[in-house]
Amino acid sequence: MNAPIEPTANYLSNTTYAQLKAALTRLVADPFEREGTDAETEVVRTLGEVGGVWPEFVRDDALA
Repeated sequence: MNAPIEPTANYLSNTTYAQLKAALTRLVADPFEREGTDAETEVVRTLGEVGGVWPEFVRDDALA
């Protein structure tokens, strides 16, 4: 079995991140809304915590 791999932070332009987040949110919106969970929050959490994918604007916060 393969050992888990820690994600590496990937910073996308704010525009690209927003487009990716919107597309993923549309893909998962219905199942989450039926369960009372916010799809956009889950997409943002997954992009960042699981995939290490962040919008450029948070880079300054991470370096502060």
